[in-house]
Amino acid sequence: MTSGWDGLLAIDKPAGPTSHDVVAHIRAVSGCARVGHTGTLDPPATGLLVLLLGRATRLARFVPSEPKSYEGEIVFGITTTTDDASGEIVRRHDGPPPAPEAVRAAGRARLGSQLQVPPAFSARHVEGTRLYRMARRGLAVEARATPVRVDAFELAPTADPLRWRYGVRVSAGTYVRALARDLGAALGCGAVVASLRRTAIGTLGVDDALRLPPEDAGLCALLQSRIVPIDAIPLGMASLVVSELDADRFAAGTPFEHPDAPTSLAGEVAVRDGNGTLLGVGLLDGPVLRPRVVLVQRAALPGPQAV
Repeated sequence: MTSGWDGLLAIDKPAGPTSHDVVAHIRAVSGCARVGHTGTLDPPATGLLVLLLGRATRLARFVPSEPKSYEGEIVFGITTTTDDASGEIVRRHDGPPPAPEAVRAAGRARLGSQLQVPPAFSARHVEGTRLYRMARRGLAVEARATPVRVDAFELAPTADPLRWRYGVRVSAGTYVRALARDLGAALGCGAVVASLRRTAIGTLGVDDALRLPPEDAGLCALLQSRIVPIDAIPLGMASLVVSELDADRFAAGTPFEHPDAPTSLAGEVAVRDGNGTLLGVGLLDGPVLRPRVVLVQRAALPGPQAV
């Protein structure tokens, strides 16, 4: 069973709408009931938003979510409630701008694995409630610090000594706003993100993403022409090819032995037939392959195989 709306769609999100707004727009234009994204962008942010449609939504947890790359500008000398320029200013620094060598040194100090406290206005949950909901009610709640990783943090000055360009590559779950906040705190002057653009997630880049036109005329056909089919969606795992008979067993949800599976393979694998069709995701435990996510239906159902 196939559908023209089964697959991945890379969108270059404009500033303004929420990620949910984009999902709702694509759902309305396409008529596809199942549309979801693999990682949100704040309304002021732009850049790569990865959507999954139809049966591909079942693959959301298997699509690589890191590393993520961002670029934009940081403004020093202020602290806001949201850690970006959209928030209410709570403190201004009256001293001189930070020295360029100090900014670069503070940026280098943020590299590597670390614990990061999410911004007060963020979607992170605390005791079952999102932080931004608590913040809007005036509740001062600080989320627990979580482990993140910063692989690259490049900083370059502009003509304004308080405004610097940045480029970062980080693990999933890293808040760039919090990275700027902590950078400003280390320099003693405060800092916020003035602009943010996501340029890549894993192997997917914003250069290949679709910029939505201002009008919806012809958009349905345009969207369908840009969908990456399920068989071509990049997954963060190795592939395992099975025979036609075993493809039927997999489609039926029946565990079976795959004695020809490479000994180096273990854990989750993308299961494909001889034509490269993605049948789903299975768990390989020694010679036994156990279906986890089945994307296909098969006409014939073979008899059971003892494993």
